[in-house]
Amino acid sequence: MKQRNIHTGLRIAAVGLLASISSACAIFTPTAKPLTGSEVCEKLNEVIADHANDFKQLKGSRKSSGRVRNMQIWSADRVFPLARDCQIWEWGSGLTSYTCSWQESDEVKAKVNHDKGADLVGQCLDEQWQSSYVDTQSGGGRTLFYQPGNKTVVSVRYFKESRTILENWKTTLYIGDESNLKAEVQ
Repeated sequence: MKQRNIHTGLRIAAVGLLASISSACAIFTPTAKPLTGSEVCEKLNEVIADHANDFKQLKGSRKSSGRVRNMQIWSADRVFPLARDCQIWEWGSGLTSYTCSWQESDEVKAKVNHDKGADLVGQCLDEQWQSSYVDTQSGGGRTLFYQPGNKTVVSVRYFKESRTILENWKTTLYIGDESNLKAEVQ
């Protein structure tokens, strides 16, 4: 009986040791190296091209859409260096979009990241794309990239969230149907 307890104890110790070693390895494993400018452009253009296929290549696991009816949400890979939370949104009307958002510490940081993002997108698109900038009602701004006659647009936007008493600023990357952006810019 004593020997069985010793073997059980050794097994538990061995499992614990292996778990500790793998955790330590994970801590010291270098993170993925940042993408080069050309790699970012390649991935961004792949996302833009996949819009015609409802982003089928990018859809990850399906998420709950909460209280929003007629909408489905999937997780999606981050292809833009500044982006954080990326998702594919599909409305009941059939429109789809690739959307990433990230929280900013303040308006200045949000504007800086908007400008960096808009510059990067502009470098990745060919000369057929045009851009326009508009101020938002919240004091932020949006740069829209579009091609005449093409329903796919790219938008980089920064804004103060309107449904909070705190100074919450966000920056977003949007790739999808222009008709989803017809609402008044807040």
